[in-house]
Amino acid sequence: MRDRLGELGLQYQYIEVPRRRADRHKVREVSNQETVPVLVISDDGKDRVLSDENAILAYLDERFGAREQDENAAPWDEAATRLLREVVEGGDRRVEALYALAERARASGETDRANCLRAAAWYVRDGQRWAAGQLEELTD
Repeated sequence: MRDRLGELGLQYQYIEVPRRRADRHKVREVSNQETVPVLVISDDGKDRVLSDENAILAYLDERFGAREQDENAAPWDEAATRLLREVVEGGDRRVEALYALAERARASGETDRANCLRAAAWYVRDGQRWAAGQLEELTD
């Protein structure tokens, strides 16, 4: 998202937020949530809050024109679509397994391992959400 803002030559303020969601008081104050990214757009005296990277990029494309496609990028094909479906469909089982392993590690006192497993589960779930969004765009 910051790359896109830079490409467009737009001025913006980047604010570093705490790693722990519970400590993101400013983010919650602005967007009523603790997740990032958040973009506050002041337009015609009104503030508009976008709190999802896909929504932010879609707004930028709509307002300033779509991003040029990279000529060197590999074309999207059926194999890529199939892989996205596998991520979306298989993600829940993987996440559940990672959380179960994290709970076992925590119960045996391995806090660092438990934290790593929970982080891995979060990244799998985040990847699953991204893949679902990509699939939705392909089928629209």
